[in-house]
Amino acid sequence: MDDLDMALEALKVQIKKEIIDNYFAERVYLEEDNQALEDKVAAYRQDISGLSRLFSAFYAALGQETAVDRIMHLLALTNKPFYEDYQRLSATARKDLLRKYHRRGITSWGRYLNLVLDIYKELTARCGSLREKYNQALAHLRLLNEDIEKFNSSFDFGLIAAQVEAMDGGGEPICGGMLCKEREELSTRMRFKHRKLTDEELPPPPELPPLEKVKGQFKTILRTFAP
Repeated sequence: MDDLDMALEALKVQIKKEIIDNYFAERVYLEEDNQALEDKVAAYRQDISGLSRLFSAFYAALGQETAVDRIMHLLALTNKPFYEDYQRLSATARKDLLRKYHRRGITSWGRYLNLVLDIYKELTARCGSLREKYNQALAHLRLLNEDIEKFNSSFDFGLIAAQVEAMDGGGEPICGGMLCKEREELSTRMRFKHRKLTDEELPPPPELPPLEKVKGQFKTILRTFAP
């Protein structure tokens, strides 16, 4: 082997190393990004589960089930979020949910109304914060799938393997215009699958209108149920 042959051989080794290094570097990046999305979704699910206690406090403040139904209808929340959790609470536990709230107002009607409005205002703030995290998770999912699409287009594992074999004198990388069967199967197994998140996996937060928009309607409905 003369100097030229040695140089060409060293170049082939370097090219193969770069191809393989780039492939696995991109795979590692996608795997880490996928894990980052999993962590983000897990944190979001934990945050949204914390809404149960706040919604239960809202239901407890409303008091009567008819009041709950009327307000839920106004808010277009026909599924009554976390209402089953609230129903499982004892009367004592329901009262405990309201202990931290200061009762503002001179009359019992005023104290009742302000309690409901204060908790609703807290609910809208919490749901707004969750909506931001929800949208961030969806944006992360979209960008991850874009990167997966680029990876699958740029790094076909079967084609890479064929090209490396061809550099080693193993024949043409393409057989009859198509990848050989074994390489097709390997390439399929090594492709990254697009990520999907169902509403069960990433439940959207309740959408609540701002207090200013419904305050008047709240007053009209709740005056009937004032203690």
